[in-house]
Amino acid sequence: MPSPQGAHYRPGTMSTSLYATDRAVQALVAARPLLVDVVPAADVVEHLASGGACHAGPPIASSAMCGPMRAALGVALSLEGVADTPAQALALADDGQVALLPNHDCGGVGPMSGVVTGSMPVLVARDEASGATAWCPLNEGSGKVLRYGADDDEVVSRLVWMRDVLAPELSRALAAHGPLELLELHARSLAKGDECHHRTDAGTQLIAEALAPLSSEVDAFVRSNSQFFLNVAMVFAKLALVCADGVEGSSLVTVVARNGVEVGVKLSGTGSQWFVGPAALPDPAALYEGHTLDEMNPDLGDSAIIEVYGLGALAIGASPLSAPSVGLDPATIGARMASLRTIAAAEHPALALADGPAILGVDARSVVQHGIVPPIHTGIAHRRPGVGQIGGGVTLPPLTAFAAAVAALEG
Repeated sequence: MPSPQGAHYRPGTMSTSLYATDRAVQALVAARPLLVDVVPAADVVEHLASGGACHAGPPIASSAMCGPMRAALGVALSLEGVADTPAQALALADDGQVALLPNHDCGGVGPMSGVVTGSMPVLVARDEASGATAWCPLNEGSGKVLRYGADDDEVVSRLVWMRDVLAPELSRALAAHGPLELLELHARSLAKGDECHHRTDAGTQLIAEALAPLSSEVDAFVRSNSQFFLNVAMVFAKLALVCADGVEGSSLVTVVARNGVEVGVKLSGTGSQWFVGPAALPDPAALYEGHTLDEMNPDLGDSAIIEVYGLGALAIGASPLSAPSVGLDPATIGARMASLRTIAAAEHPALALADGPAILGVDARSVVQHGIVPPIHTGIAHRRPGVGQIGGGVTLPPLTAFAAAVAALEG
């Protein structure tokens, strides 16, 4: 696989390339995320070690959360022993007795509701050059799972098994094999037809093979969960963008995250400040049989970090098979990719799509200039707690959030 360092970009296919002038983009190029361990979240997140909880998207009070996120928070806190029942745990959170912070503000990410508490196992990635780290919880699977707001006994039993059986075995496998080079795994995943967000079938098999041999129980769980690689892609993208953060004047987008009520955006040059706007409903949407559009919850989750890096919806050119699962016509892929290249920060020197180099990063100034926001491939949660996932679709973050971020950058 070619090395990004010293690579020559070909910005002729894009409206702009920040690589030559933007140190944040240069840092994004140089990032080398390695998957190094699976540990309890409290081991790597001080906020969680002190009894707090994390959630997806920009800051939000527990009382203002959408139904799926509130359900997930109650279950997670009760599993931590904060209270005997999810309802009692939520009452404590609503009373301000449980400190809540966005995952992004604690150095990590979580899909959909994104609720993380101290005992939950997380994937830990470390950048080879800088030593920076990031984290993401393990993927539960699809359908009736905590991240979509499902909360029955099956969901709880699975979480306990993941904590007590799955996580320790994955940690042992990583210790035996050594760190996994995530950039290489993503290159292979794209080449096999994934876009590394809504379609992660190939990546899931690759990660299972990289960690083999696993026990039959753990191997079967990973291989049968086609979304297992999703969370690996999330921690990869989050860490790469952590490496690119904090560069004065940079318009590189480092965060897009949704909590089911609002969408938050951050730029490298604006640091920790959130710029927010309303969360949208997916459109188009490919719903499972028996479900209707009025059942959808507005979009939520931190997995948009994958698009911010340049994968997911921005890499649909590698994955025609992903299009129908989010309600898109594969015949539109060429036009979509041509449009998205106008907001790219640069071309990726090590990742390729069918029509050329993959996109690397999103330039907020180009987003505002062209009025094109990075689309997000997403799962769709039922707005009612306890139901879970009801389909997949595409959502658009609010242009106003990008405009406010750029205005702050230039103000």
